[in-house]
Amino acid sequence: MARKYHLIRLEGREYRLRLTLRGQRQLRDRFGEETLETVFLSATDGERMCALLTEALSWPESGNPVTDGEEFYDLLVDGGYRGQERFGGLAFDIAAASGLITEEQARQLKESLHAALEQAFARLGGEETTVPAPGEAGQPAPFPKD
Repeated sequence: MARKYHLIRLEGREYRLRLTLRGQRQLRDRFGEETLETVFLSATDGERMCALLTEALSWPESGNPVTDGEEFYDLLVDGGYRGQERFGGLAFDIAAASGLITEEQARQLKESLHAALEQAFARLGGEETTVPAPGEAGQPAPFPKD
């Protein structure tokens, strides 16, 4: 059976990222929170992002040339990754590839993060913003409502 993973190509190498149940337990034990909370917080918390990357790189059969999250984080930055939006999006992609959320939920989370950051930076620049808060006025909510 083929394993599902999130694929990243950097400097001519392929990296396959996914969280196994073991990796999810490792994150839960390390941070004392549910895995999704770690995923959500990882965009703004370097320690959580590096732990998430370490677990996502280290699954059996991954064949990844690097399995240390800190080293991989540096490779991502060298490869052009910048900002909360890019790293948050990566965390959501890993969560989707690992079965924690659906691909549609990952898309919605990325859109919500984009809107929130756009709004925050507009306020920093003193501009009025018309970007509605996630889940309001046509913006997708982070998770579908039942």
